[in-house]
Amino acid sequence: MLNLMEKVKKYYESFKRPISSQSLTVRFIQLFEVHGVHRNQIPRFFGHGFTLNDVQDDQSLIVKLDERVLEAVCKLFAVRREWLDGADEQIHPHHDFYKTPTEFLKIITNLKLENKEGQLDGVLYSPEKTDFSAEAVLVLNEIIGYVGNEPIYRYHLCNGWMFAYWKARAYLAACVAIAWKHHVYIRGRAASKKSINKLSQGEIFLACKKMGAESLRGIKWYAEDVALLPETFLKDVDPEIDNFGVISGLSLWLKLDNQGLMDTGLNEEDARLLFLEAREKYT
Repeated sequence: MLNLMEKVKKYYESFKRPISSQSLTVRFIQLFEVHGVHRNQIPRFFGHGFTLNDVQDDQSLIVKLDERVLEAVCKLFAVRREWLDGADEQIHPHHDFYKTPTEFLKIITNLKLENKEGQLDGVLYSPEKTDFSAEAVLVLNEIIGYVGNEPIYRYHLCNGWMFAYWKARAYLAACVAIAWKHHVYIRGRAASKKSINKLSQGEIFLACKKMGAESLRGIKWYAEDVALLPETFLKDVDPEIDNFGVISGLSLWLKLDNQGLMDTGLNEEDARLLFLEAREKYT
């Protein structure tokens, strides 16, 4: 009975082990399976000279995991090599476009050029409750292939957005507008602060159905409206003293619009007029 209890205890403790304690082969297989590619489907999906015999056991697999293969799989799923090596628990790299929306344009342009057959879109996860310390996370996802009829996605984590801060809100709105103009359709979804924080750290697989991006099932909203409608743009923005945050946010929206960064491509010609009227209202 004692031996049985010890086995049960070790079984459950195996799920609590830090990532760094997992072997390279375990992480390699896990990377595919969490994205929807079964171990036996790796040769067909990944290529690189893999055969079914190569993935049947760890001893056969480890021989195949040279530098070329390790770099290729990290690029395929956009994960950090440090995680795959077991040196760090952060799986996904952080992409921060605060104050640099033109850099966001570069990354979506490159993604589309490098994956012309893949569909690229995204989800903006915003706090479901007013909280001036909560952040938002933008997750881009692209189809990188199929297993049968099932699409396989690669994810990109764009974090660092303090959602209530007027300056962050304006630059985030610009990124959403840029995406829509270039046919990268961003949807909005409200989620708990706790759930967003977990995604933002990059230590959870965004592809994980139980804990990743797709597990957040909050209220949907139209993310493009953050660049089109003053009431959506200002929702839950910290007004600060004498409405400084509100006025500054609207002014920055207008400045970015002058630079062509608030054009969603949706032919909303009255958006600028609405923001001018909103600023006039608060000044």
